[in-house]
Amino acid sequence: MTPAARLRQLLPIVVAIAIIALAGRQLMRLLHGLKFADVLRDLHELPPSDLALGALLVVVLYSALATYEALIARAVTGPVSNRRAVVGALLAAPLGHFIGWGAVSGGAIRYRLYAAVHMRPLDIGKMVLLASMPYPVGLGLLLGVSLVLQTEAAAALLHVPPDLARSTGLVLLALHAVWITLVLTRRKPLPLGRFSLTLPTPPLTAVQYLIGIIEVTCGASILYLLLPAAAAPSFLAFIGIYVLSILFGLASMLPAGLGAFDVMIATLLPQLPRHELVAVLLVYRLLLELVPVAVAILLFAAYEIWWTRPAQRLRRAALERAARAARDA
Repeated sequence: MTPAARLRQLLPIVVAIAIIALAGRQLMRLLHGLKFADVLRDLHELPPSDLALGALLVVVLYSALATYEALIARAVTGPVSNRRAVVGALLAAPLGHFIGWGAVSGGAIRYRLYAAVHMRPLDIGKMVLLASMPYPVGLGLLLGVSLVLQTEAAAALLHVPPDLARSTGLVLLALHAVWITLVLTRRKPLPLGRFSLTLPTPPLTAVQYLIGIIEVTCGASILYLLLPAAAAPSFLAFIGIYVLSILFGLASMLPAGLGAFDVMIATLLPQLPRHELVAVLLVYRLLLELVPVAVAILLFAAYEIWWTRPAQRLRRAALERAARAARDA
């Protein structure tokens, strides 16, 4: 292996370690001297209507992901029913996000479900790739829109010059424009070194953008509606804060960006009292992560008990009947 190749392998690990160290240091500062009683009081003061609306947004988010999974199952034309595709999304999305390395951990769950109906490994790989595309698409697009349309507010929150914020947003939007142009005009696979990428169809690309926007907007909205109105920036400016915090958490490689995401939110919203911020982040993670993960675990247990095992018994019985028929012939 060449030194350059070795460096490319080590760089993400070094960056992740640096981010974890930085996040750990800032997290200790955030929690230093924090009184649990203050956090508990803030939790009790959160309006029940906001909690209910947050729960509704979680339902909307996962309903969109489940619908998209059923659509890409049809696009791949594998032997996957809509019901199995919905189960695949409701298992892979929350568990993949919570465990970390969503494409890998969520891909393993999808392989378990889709291999059971004899879907080819290549087609399962296509499903995993297509299922992982909307989220980064939504992150990049909404960050670009936030930086361009709320340049002054974004620059002040990020402590960068307005020209830099605007330029970054324009570059992101230009990249999306290039991608959409390729999807609309190119029919041949796109060469990428030793590999080639078959571009999605324009209708599927439109669905990916829609699902990505829904996924990111719902997640940001849950956190935003929990923030005290006096300390919250405009929603469009907050989208930029949220996306950057998500990216910081992803770069840390920690499960659900635990600690890294929270520290970035605290850094970019310094006007929010620490005890209120901790209370808001706890409820945010409860609604968006812990509850869906608990539902996914129960759903996976139900799948194994009531779906997989009866199917295995039926296959064994069919094989035994075939064996007896062969002996009697």
